Amino acid sequence: MAVVLHFRGYLYLYIKIGVRRMLTTASLSILESVPCFTSLDPEARQRLLDSAIARTFTKGELLILEGEPCPGVFVVEQGTVKLYRTSPEGKEHIVRLVHPGGCFECASIFDGGTNLMSAQAIEAARTYLLPAADFHSVVSTQPQALLEVLATMSLRLRSLLSMVDDFSFRRVPSRLANLLLQLSDRRNSALVVSSPLNQQHLSCMLGCSRQAVNGALQKLSRAGIIAIEGRRVVVLKPEALKGLREL
Repeated sequence: MAVVLHFRGYLYLYIKIGVRRMLTTASLSILESVPCFTSLDPEARQRLLDSAIARTFTKGELLILEGEPCPGVFVVEQGTVKLYRTSPEGKEHIVRLVHPGGCFECASIFDGGTNLMSAQAIEAARTYLLPAADFHSVVSTQPQALLEVLATMSLRLRSLLSMVDDFSFRRVPSRLANLLLQLSDRRNSALVVSSPLNQQHLSCMLGCSRQAVNGALQKLSRAGIIAIEGRRVVVLKPEALKGLREL
């Protein structure tokens, strides 16, 4: 398992060793969700698939640590992983959630730098790691695959710029409305936010206190826009929530 040690003020992360296992049809489908896979020629595609290392993580376990060497591209097969940055004071900001079929840690592979963010399982997770050296050597020889990776990075940059706009120009209720709409899934005739996230996670995504999130949720509930059912949030009036998002 991954072990974090503190020694004389420094933080060290030892990532547990994974195993190579026979890829099932489902596993292949998950791995092929990585941008660039569809553009790889058969030989390059097989080389990358052969390099995949299966790793499992328990709830709360670290996958990577900000500032440490980039191990490669992680593809999430099961569970949810949060990507976050930590301030010098220890304050956490969640930048992105990665769900099954999603991947992360591409940028550091190409610029030779360290991890831009830490990654932690917020529920038990099963992943595949495409080692950095293998990913770089395969993709760098495939122009179309490189273009697809660049397109993905551009989309993430747009998302980060949108996040900056939110923090700069929108108040907490507006940011919360936008986040609830992003996290919601349609269940029968209703939009439902049902995830392992708690209010502390939401506050780390919105850049505010947990108390501010709780207050905003209660206000939306009293207005009949949402219904709070434990950790589950049902969006009763999607249009009203969209209206708040624009404020």
